[in-house]
Amino acid sequence: MLFDVQQSRDEAIKDSQSVFGKYKPVALKVKPVKATLLQEFHVQRMITGDPLEDMLELPTNPSDFVDSERYNQERKGIIDKNHPEGFLWPEERKLIHELMKLQEKAFTWEPLEEGNFRTDFFPPVKFPVLPHVPWVERNIPISPGIYAEICKIIKDKIDAGVYEPSSSSYRSKWFCVLKKDGKSLWLVHSLEPLNRVTIQYSGVPSATAEVANHFAGRACLGLLDIWVGYDERLIDEESRDLTTFQTSFGPHRLVKLPMG
Repeated sequence: MLFDVQQSRDEAIKDSQSVFGKYKPVALKVKPVKATLLQEFHVQRMITGDPLEDMLELPTNPSDFVDSERYNQERKGIIDKNHPEGFLWPEERKLIHELMKLQEKAFTWEPLEEGNFRTDFFPPVKFPVLPHVPWVERNIPISPGIYAEICKIIKDKIDAGVYEPSSSSYRSKWFCVLKKDGKSLWLVHSLEPLNRVTIQYSGVPSATAEVANHFAGRACLGLLDIWVGYDERLIDEESRDLTTFQTSFGPHRLVKLPMG
């Protein structure tokens, strides 16, 4: 597929979506294989002790704001801007800032601050795959209108430890779509070949009505905007080669569990 070198960013994104589509019909989804799952591939949670034992207590009378290592005046201003006067009482606002300062490592403001679950609680994930021949898939060329932006996204993920160099014989495709904000680009890894040889996890979701009944009369909590919702678990070293893809910086592979 050829691209016009004078192509605008919007035209480039439209071309990319015309090739891959933003959403895939259910009938075209590639599903994992039903087979016996060996013990070594069972998902484990090994939480020992009380993880909240050393959590700092919130003060009843929070003091005036002072910058900390990560939560500074600039970032405080972002929170204030999104919670206009009248939404919270002044003391409630101070308490929010005190909480965010005490738990500042739980909040990410830039790629280099991304974290993941503790590996002693949540061991790296192994992919349960059947015997297969390595696959090699080629990407379509990146449109000039979004080339620099795509390179920056990839570089940020390399710097954040989400991608690492690879020399494996696998190559999977990837592409980009627009996020819900209508501006930002989102890289999607097309791991269909991996799905074809992966043993399916046969979890059956609970009945919605039954789950909802358990929340009746409970306290409701809010959720802040998620920086990324799929990088919390590490991939085991033995499985990372299966996710290798080609970039302008050479072949790389995923370090953290992808979406899907």
